[in-house]
Amino acid sequence: MKHLERNIYKLTWPIFIEMLFFMLMGSVDTLMLSKYSDLSVASVGNANTVLNVFGVLFNVIAAGIAIVVSQYLGANREKEAKVVVKSGVYTNFAVGIVIFFILQLFGKLIFQAIKTDVDIIDWSLSYLKTIAWSLLFVSISSSFSSAFRSYGKPKVVMSVMILANLLNVLLNYIFIFGNFGAPRLGVYGAALGTLISRIFIFVMLLINMMRLLQINMFKFHYDSKSVLTILKVGLPSALENFMYSFSQIFILSFINKMGTDAVTSRSYVMLLLTYVYVFTISFSNANSIIVGYYIGEKKPEEAYKQSFKTLKITLIFITIMLVVMNILADPILRLLTENEAIIQLSKTVLLTGILLEIARVLNWIFLQSLRGTGDTVFPLKVAVVSMYGVSVLFSYILGLKLNLGLVGVFIALSLDEFIRGLAMLLRWKSKKWVTKSLVK
Repeated sequence: MKHLERNIYKLTWPIFIEMLFFMLMGSVDTLMLSKYSDLSVASVGNANTVLNVFGVLFNVIAAGIAIVVSQYLGANREKEAKVVVKSGVYTNFAVGIVIFFILQLFGKLIFQAIKTDVDIIDWSLSYLKTIAWSLLFVSISSSFSSAFRSYGKPKVVMSVMILANLLNVLLNYIFIFGNFGAPRLGVYGAALGTLISRIFIFVMLLINMMRLLQINMFKFHYDSKSVLTILKVGLPSALENFMYSFSQIFILSFINKMGTDAVTSRSYVMLLLTYVYVFTISFSNANSIIVGYYIGEKKPEEAYKQSFKTLKITLIFITIMLVVMNILADPILRLLTENEAIIQLSKTVLLTGILLEIARVLNWIFLQSLRGTGDTVFPLKVAVVSMYGVSVLFSYILGLKLNLGLVGVFIALSLDEFIRGLAMLLRWKSKKWVTKSLVK
């Protein structure tokens, strides 16, 4: 564990690269479709919001695997850790099958419920139904990824993600624009490229799982007790993520009422902020692994101090990123669109994004720290109250009733993150999480 503490950057940067390229896979679709049409960008933005609602359900198991395996490895109980991984993978795949059928059968009803513009609903549905197939593979890959991180081997996933993104760019170039004799498929082509790339990720991670971690996934071994332990910590965490994504559905329905320009601007701003957000997620995930090891070793004081160190480091990185991004906002946005109204609105909203991302650092560092200890119920309670009592409510009030539009929505999102972050900080300082260890 001392190795991980001394080399927090070595644990963080592969996770950063992995998550950056995972997010980039979706962003590449947006970037390349921006050269196809602004309406195609809006359609993919709507589809990805719906996909995120269901995709976070994979975190029920993936988050549980990361935390439970870290604590077992910290306690030098590798045999139990491997059982947790296998049982978690099988369970997550079952979740993927259920989500696949829900999206295939009810996709159009979902888009109609969130007031998707008639001009983009067919494109959104085409993208959604194609990407839904990839979730069968993502369900397993996300579990593999959690296992590699907990074993201190995030570079494996990082390398695979880099190769998969290069493949995705190539396939998008072929299928979206109809190059090398392929048909010009537009939005469907972007979805097809992403699907093939995610299958590639699954195959490569499966090979490395058996080769490096010596876990044979074809030798069936399912332990219900391990799954219950995973669910104990993973279910509240994933439910929190699900409630967040579901709240974004409400908020997106408000934004849809503001017009296509607002929907498109949101897609571009969220695209840019993704590359700031990934720093926060990477540091917080690396920190949670360290915390998990410390908890397994029965060293809560070291875990306590580590999280404050990580907070300082992350705030420095995020502040630098936000300043640079806002300085370069105009030329970056002009690479994405020629619509002057969208450019000006996006620049204004991006300034508000400074508040959002700094507040998100406070929230995520201590949220993931609490999860690493097994303390997951308290964050869930706070999140549900704040997301719907602050984020959704004030998005409606500020965005629609007070006519602040998209800027009002982002102010509401920032306030939500700050309130939750303050609550997580106070919980961490209380040290009530010391008794929540999953490994006895």
